[in-house]
Amino acid sequence: MSTAWIRWTGGLLAALAGGLAWAQAPARPAGIDINAFQRALPAPGDNATAATRLQFPQALAWDAQTRELQAKDGQASVDFRFALTNVWTNAVTITGTRTSCGCTVAKLPETPWVVAPGERGEISGSMNLAGKSGTVVKTVTVLSDVGSILLNVRVKIDPPDPNRMRAADRQRNLAVAAADRQAVFRGECASCHVAPTVGKKGAELYATACGICHDAENKASMVPALRELKHPTDRAFWMQWIRNGKPASLMPAFDLKQGGILDEDQMASLADYIDSAAFKAAPSAGAAQTPAARP
Repeated sequence: MSTAWIRWTGGLLAALAGGLAWAQAPARPAGIDINAFQRALPAPGDNATAATRLQFPQALAWDAQTRELQAKDGQASVDFRFALTNVWTNAVTITGTRTSCGCTVAKLPETPWVVAPGERGEISGSMNLAGKSGTVVKTVTVLSDVGSILLNVRVKIDPPDPNRMRAADRQRNLAVAAADRQAVFRGECASCHVAPTVGKKGAELYATACGICHDAENKASMVPALRELKHPTDRAFWMQWIRNGKPASLMPAFDLKQGGILDEDQMASLADYIDSAAFKAAPSAGAAQTPAARP
């Protein structure tokens, strides 16, 4: 057997092997990054053999393996989605998902989910944010007959707004006010209900003394919107309420002589403003300018 013949035969076999490998390699669709399945360290629950993972490492292409999301402080939950494409020549069966925590749930369109060659689809889910703060990272393990992959969900939660009253705080304050309506002017509550009113009159005084409750976005249901009352009002009506409040309710007396925080000039300027056309023409929803107080 000549050396030339051996070299020619070896080249032919190499070419055939290369062609076979090329035929098995999945095509790379335009605009999608191919993310190989984990092979050396399979994800938890991955029962595919090492040979399978090595043979078909790029059967599924994902739009991302880490989903970055933003959430507001106090937001109950956040939804997420991962898009995939079967770029292999055979169907891939996704048998299920597993999450790193019970607060995170991932859903398949169906179980098992058979993804045909070239087919696109999505895995959706949600993360419960109750009791969470800062940056939270959870994982979703996708299990299939060609291996598994770990998908990450990273949620950055906005820091708490010091001016936003939480539900627990609100209930506590309502209980305190029900027992003593003047308590809003003492202790921790004074920083929101007393200090901002010092030296103010008219519209400015309304915003700090009245609007903080009556125009708040999350005001208690028994607190009325003063611009939307269904009965006639006049300056004397407003002066009576400002001075005396309403016994056995949450409305405190603002008169200094009754444990309130306003002198005669301030009360008069406040009554003048609330009875004015300028007050009645202003929008009732003033939450953007006057957030709910946090005692």
